[in-house]
Amino acid sequence: MLLAIMAMYWQAGTTDIPMLMKANFPPAMQTWLWLAFFASFAVKMADVAGAHLAARRARSRRPTAGSVILAAILLKMGGYGFLRFSLPMFPHASMDLAPLIFTLLGGGDHLYPRWSRWCRRT
Repeated sequence: MLLAIMAMYWQAGTTDIPMLMKANFPPAMQTWLWLAFFASFAVKMADVAGAHLAARRARSRRPTAGSVILAAILLKMGGYGFLRFSLPMFPHASMDLAPLIFTLLGGGDHLYPRWSRWCRRT
């Protein structure tokens, strides 16, 4: 995400978020920026295709208060960041890559636990 933000600065000349929302990035650049932002936010959304395996251990080993804070705040940050920044800043890439999102969120979350369980048995 840091490299994506640097590329946005070089293109738009600012890091001011309201100005970046109005900046028109080229469609090819939007695709790469969108992918960088998505990869960064997917790690925060711990259940996206096993992107952040430590979060599952953290939820089970922490005291109740820590688990509540993790579930209530930290896990929602990835989804909020994606909806707040990626979709409005990169509209062309959002429309082009929507099938990727549905595949990762739908198919990835469905298949990853089965694959993980299969690997533990062998």
